[in-house]
Amino acid sequence: MKNVNLSGSGFDVLHNSGEWRIALHSFCEDVNGLSAFRQWGRHMDSEEAFVLLEGRAWLALSREGKEPEDCQICHLKKDELVLVEKGERHAILLGEGAVVLIIENLDMSNSVNEPMAEEVIRMVRSAWEKEA
Repeated sequence: MKNVNLSGSGFDVLHNSGEWRIALHSFCEDVNGLSAFRQWGRHMDSEEAFVLLEGRAWLALSREGKEPEDCQICHLKKDELVLVEKGERHAILLGEGAVVLIIENLDMSNSVNEPMAEEVIRMVRSAWEKEA
């Protein structure tokens, strides 16, 4: 048996196994906080699962990534798994003290980061601050 420490800051890979890995997003303002919320991630040939362990976290999801109307905000709920589909644009936003477990393919080389439209950034940031 192997015990893995879940403390950290930012994004940390906790364990690699065969074709998949387990990682952790822990709040770090420059990595997953409000000031870092500026780009979409897309995994072209894999899904990615998110589980909120503690705190406040959102996933923003989008088909095209250009218009606020195309952006959906998913409030992560403790102990609930959210699965992002192949090719779906997504961005994570964590509040102070938040921790999110991630399960994904080990090989994420066919992934891209795309800039977010300023209107989308403003809309999500405004909603986040109102709810704080």
